[in-house]
Amino acid sequence: MAKEVKAEAVFKEGMKFEGRSERAGTTVSLDFAAEGEPISGHTPMELVLTSLAGCSGQVTVGLLKRMGQEVKDLTVHARGAKKEIHPAVFTSIELDFEFRGGKVDAASVEKALALSEDRYCPVWAMLKMATPIHATYRLV
Repeated sequence: MAKEVKAEAVFKEGMKFEGRSERAGTTVSLDFAAEGEPISGHTPMELVLTSLAGCSGQVTVGLLKRMGQEVKDLTVHARGAKKEIHPAVFTSIELDFEFRGGKVDAASVEKALALSEDRYCPVWAMLKMATPIHATYRLV
């Protein structure tokens, strides 16, 4: 039987919505405005990148810990290039995994990233079917 995930977006005002996860019970603000105009939330496409960065980061940390690596600090930077015409989908995505502190070796990071992409991160697996995703890492 397929697992079901539930979420909803509730209209607030202007172009603002409040996203809710049934499981977490927390909310996230979504907003939209023309480039350069202020907004009071994430755009949906920013949330897609955030989801990819979070999912791939969680999987990578979990795998590295299983490999006996000590991860102290990881920031996953995600950057997407979008089409300028509608639908303004991502045409490419760059992920940069920045490790600081701890004891993490390059071979383990490369293995963890490959497993994250190929097997364990569902967001990466789904997005890469439509958009090229290139990942790099830095041990700082």
